Amino acid sequence: MPIATLSALSPKHLGRRVLTSGGIYPLVRRRALRGDPVTVLMYHTLGGDDEDFDAWTVVRQSDFRAQMRWLQRHYDIVSLDEAWEHACGHGAAERPKAVITFDDGHSGLHRYLLPLLDELRLPVTLYVATGHIVTGRPYWFDRIMNALQVRHRILLDLSRFGLPVFGVEPGVGEGRWQTLGPVLEALKTLDPAVREAAVDAAEEQLRPARRDDFDALAPLSLAQLQEIARCPWVTIGAHTECHSLLDQLSPDAAQASMELSARRLRDWTGAKVRHFAYPNGNHNAELMARARDAGFDTALTTRKGLWRRGDSAFSVARVPVGRYDDLARFKLNLLANAWRH
Repeated sequence: MPIATLSALSPKHLGRRVLTSGGIYPLVRRRALRGDPVTVLMYHTLGGDDEDFDAWTVVRQSDFRAQMRWLQRHYDIVSLDEAWEHACGHGAAERPKAVITFDDGHSGLHRYLLPLLDELRLPVTLYVATGHIVTGRPYWFDRIMNALQVRHRILLDLSRFGLPVFGVEPGVGEGRWQTLGPVLEALKTLDPAVREAAVDAAEEQLRPARRDDFDALAPLSLAQLQEIARCPWVTIGAHTECHSLLDQLSPDAAQASMELSARRLRDWTGAKVRHFAYPNGNHNAELMARARDAGFDTALTTRKGLWRRGDSAFSVARVPVGRYDDLARFKLNLLANAWRH
């Protein structure tokens, strides 16, 4: 790497480059992957390279392509069905296996992911929450992320909902995301009905400062979903109808939402819907049992780690990937999460 390029890197970036280059990284990776675990990567959606949409969930298309090219050199990227067979103890792997998953069902999957699948020969699993496709209205977390894209500083006062007053700054980048994340985490603590009212109030307060130079997060249309589902590289999984935090619902309501999403997806696409992902990863023993009762073969969480043989198929760990993960951090996260469980 040229000296000028190295000098422009922050100490953190430089440290990641050093740790993930040279001979030490392959040695550590081999140790981390003893026992043939499956590495399940969790994405949400992709965005354009020239768009400054400041959300961890929106990965630039070029970054995703670079990550997949590197992954294909070192892993076999397989379908979730194949990974499930492997995790059940059927067969040994010559190379480590990885699975690519996307949660929610955003329109960016149609615009930016679908054109890459044939090019990269890339199997993916898309977990689709069906309610926002029915209504065309984004879920609360996408609405608030759209609203938080502002041109100038503004105060967001949610005190009447028992939440703090937040200062929302303009700009983009990982540092700014550290100030936006607490807004989402605070909203998650509210009762679902109260949360909807709080997000409505937030949208109204933030509207005078909101930017309009980006493609807002939006759900897939039914036609877009059906086109994606016809792609031979795609497995469709369920992600509930409501995208509520399921441990905030009754077990019966949670299972009903699981089953409704699977039924809609089967009716819309004709696909078998064998796999499920918990919204926000929230799960417990009761919800694991309900996912099994709903007829799924697997249920994926947001718990960080690898899917090792002997793990429950209804509490599968994943490795999250977001907008601020350059290739060096991506490679490092694959190892950092190997020892989590």
